[in-house]
Amino acid sequence: MKKLLAPVLACLLAAGLMAGCGTASESTDAAAPSASVHPMRFVTPGTTAPEQDAGVKAVNEKLAADGVDIEFTPIRIPWDAYDQKLNLMLSSGDEFELLHVMQDVKNISSLASRDALLPVDEYLDKYPGLVAKFNDDEWRAGVYQGKTFAVPCSWRSFDNALGYMTVRTDTMKKFTDTFPGNDVDAIIDLMKKMQADIETEVGKKPFHWPHQLAMAPGWLHRTYDTFPFYVENSIGIVLTRQDGTVDSYYESEEFKKDAQTYRTLYTSGLIHPDILNATHQQKYDEIKIGAALPSETFGYGDLVALRENIPEADLEVFFTAPEKPHMIYTLSQNLNAISATAEDPESGLKFLNWLYASKENHDLFHYGIPEVHYTASADNRIQRVKDEANNNLYEFDTWMTGYLPFLRYDETMPEKGIEFDQFKADNKVVSPAAPFLFDASNVEAELTAIQTEIIASIYPIKFGLVDYDASIDAAISRLKAAGIDRYLEEYKAQFAEFLKQNPDALE
Repeated sequence: MKKLLAPVLACLLAAGLMAGCGTASESTDAAAPSASVHPMRFVTPGTTAPEQDAGVKAVNEKLAADGVDIEFTPIRIPWDAYDQKLNLMLSSGDEFELLHVMQDVKNISSLASRDALLPVDEYLDKYPGLVAKFNDDEWRAGVYQGKTFAVPCSWRSFDNALGYMTVRTDTMKKFTDTFPGNDVDAIIDLMKKMQADIETEVGKKPFHWPHQLAMAPGWLHRTYDTFPFYVENSIGIVLTRQDGTVDSYYESEEFKKDAQTYRTLYTSGLIHPDILNATHQQKYDEIKIGAALPSETFGYGDLVALRENIPEADLEVFFTAPEKPHMIYTLSQNLNAISATAEDPESGLKFLNWLYASKENHDLFHYGIPEVHYTASADNRIQRVKDEANNNLYEFDTWMTGYLPFLRYDETMPEKGIEFDQFKADNKVVSPAAPFLFDASNVEAELTAIQTEIIASIYPIKFGLVDYDASIDAAISRLKAAGIDRYLEEYKAQFAEFLKQNPDALE
């Protein structure tokens, strides 16, 4: 594979970087660019920063100074419109060069199977520095039908990405010194006590939030006797067990237990009453003021904004059933792919090659202009400049394009947060589905109908809005009418072939 560098090539690269340390020569591996400048339009979710234009201008000036013949333009789509807007852009053939891919939202296979992406293998030999930044497993995450469709993003370890809850420990410790990680009933009882206390404190009722509606509750799954297993988290149709067995998640005993627990949470007032329509941003706005119950959606990074409102507040991450192994479910969660509508397919690769060539470039793109948008307070620490509404003047999300060795953390971020991002588990299992990418091209019509039905019939059960026993039979009947059996048949056939060719996936 072209992405596998020979050791001698890596050594030559390292020698070249050391010779040109701190100069523009480390910004690109490719030959000198032509006189023309190509667009590099980058589609991502999220909102623009107050001084985005100034930051983008500085990035483009640095690209030009480094001899990279591209011009960067961000295309940011608000979270609440992201899926709909992106689908419209793809179906209408809108031109752009780079697309951020979230494996838990719309993965590589779902995009490549609809011819929305271009393979990059033929270009990678030009960018040995970019290739060398990521390991073989990370590159495998972007491989679909034998071709590489995306460059991985290595912004945190994913050894510990499933099954934890982030808890306001300053509130929790009013009731217990220890998070009851092996007792679901005790966790629910703690949520009730924390809810009443936090509502009195901040004047707003806090809720338990899922990270994404499609994701299964990993915190519950760790407590089950059948763990370890993994529910594919961008759609939630497939449950994969460690022996390679594939089950229908919504027809499983695990889903029944999930739904019954969430019915208790909902009827107890611990789930937002409009959970199916609440915006992605809403939950993050609420944790800023302290209105958050133990949830899978938050992290140590949220402590920075929280302490600006409640200085004595604290957050801690706890795993349920902590004695059980960590589940590794992905080789790379976040990637960046070349759009099939790119004016120049190499523009995205040139940009990523430049971005990861130096910490200086990485800083400029993610944090803005030094001493204007931020001050570097240590090698890996940063103090951001904010506007009157307490928003960072400029930023580009590091979870989409960050590189772990170059990352800076807010100077108020506790060391435990940095350690969590860099955590490597000793006790872990790798799901056999982690390196597998399903090709849905043979069941696209079924998949569209299934997704519609999941939202309409399954989500109300999943989040406790309706009773499982009273609703599940009708919901499953509608899923079967939509084609879920055909979908699962295709999935199982491809997964069986994958395991036949990759038997080590079951080890």
